[in-house]
Amino acid sequence: MPKNELDLQSAINKLNDITASEGLGKELYEAISRLTPSVSVELVIKCPSENKTLLVWRDDGLYGPGWHIPGGVVRFRETLETRALLTLKNELGLVNTKIPEPIGLHEIFNTQRDVRGHFLSVVFKIILEEPLNAKCEAGEKPVEGHWKWFSDCPPNLIKNQEVLKEYI
Repeated sequence: MPKNELDLQSAINKLNDITASEGLGKELYEAISRLTPSVSVELVIKCPSENKTLLVWRDDGLYGPGWHIPGGVVRFRETLETRALLTLKNELGLVNTKIPEPIGLHEIFNTQRDVRGHFLSVVFKIILEEPLNAKCEAGEKPVEGHWKWFSDCPPNLIKNQEVLKEYI
């Protein structure tokens, strides 16, 4: 057997030892994301008393800095609803939010990168029913994870989410 086939078989054997409950980890997920699209949820969060949309500041090496619609990548054997609930909890501290039926499906590409460059995004519209933590509201210079309400789409929405402007 040629060496590259042995290396591939060794890698496959290591992958077979990973269980879904452990998760892939960042390095392996990013390697797999070069080969296949990721499924994600995008949460269009609306203020019940005003026609405003909640966006979160993202400042990372992948897509930031800029405003983005909160979302997350669905894990193996995880439902869309579960990922949406975990995203609300992890990004905004919300724990009692109802997840309605999806309102959209978008295929999102980033032609400038291979890692995390192709998503099938399921969009949900969430009507906020519980208050947000005021100390995480963005000021003049937002930082990673801070949020802000917008009546219109800001000019610095991260480029990868421009296809989602219609929801803001």
